[in-house]
Amino acid sequence: MVREGNPPAGRAVGGLRGLRGHGIAYCRDVVGGRLSRGEVDAYVAAVDWLHDILGRAELVAEWSEPSVVSRYTVGGMAAHAVQGVVWLEQRLTDVEPVGLRPVAVGEFFGLNRVDEVVDAEISEDALSASLRAAAEGFASTGPATVRAALTTSRDQVVGLLDHAAAARAVAVIRVSGAQVSLREYLRTRVLELVVHGDDLVCSVPGLVAPDPPPGSLEVCLAMCLELAQSRVGGLAALRAFTRSERALPGALRVL
Repeated sequence: MVREGNPPAGRAVGGLRGLRGHGIAYCRDVVGGRLSRGEVDAYVAAVDWLHDILGRAELVAEWSEPSVVSRYTVGGMAAHAVQGVVWLEQRLTDVEPVGLRPVAVGEFFGLNRVDEVVDAEISEDALSASLRAAAEGFASTGPATVRAALTTSRDQVVGLLDHAAAARAVAVIRVSGAQVSLREYLRTRVLELVVHGDDLVCSVPGLVAPDPPPGSLEVCLAMCLELAQSRVGGLAALRAFTRSERALPGALRVL
């Protein structure tokens, strides 16, 4: 269940500021200009939620144990989630790409859906394997270093998002030569943070964590519905919610 990628990173510790907001909904009606306060806060709140999980003694104790995600250790899953934040910071500080083909979220992020297989040893695609190797390598630096990288990148990303144009082009990995807007890309980052944070909680026996922030969850649910509609169509998604006898198997699973 490895998704749109995050290259390896290791960063020094910095100050962690408090949550920027609680339960602020993603607003699809905001267009142009900068990102809305709600869009930024939903992302930052998810980062801070993950940061809290990474500081738990129960997780640190299980760092080298297998996670609930195939082929990942607990530490590798934590590092993969943190690399996504570091990667967003890097994309916001790099020169904006030009000349790329715009794609819809379903066209690139929908490719991260992994079909269930009987053979657990089935080979990974090259990108997923490289992301996992990078994450496990980063995890080997230890939980304190990984959490410190999250702290530093979090503080940098907050300032960058406050001044970034919502329409800024962001190159995507899964589709060569393609881009999405920062507004759309940020929604996928919220989903990644929450899903992988939940992966970590479910990987560590006895770890009790609060639910993800309401505003972050709202972004995730809207994102999942959009991905499901992109994959099976609106009617099939509706039937999966309302009529089990007519629902396509797995219609609502998007990752």
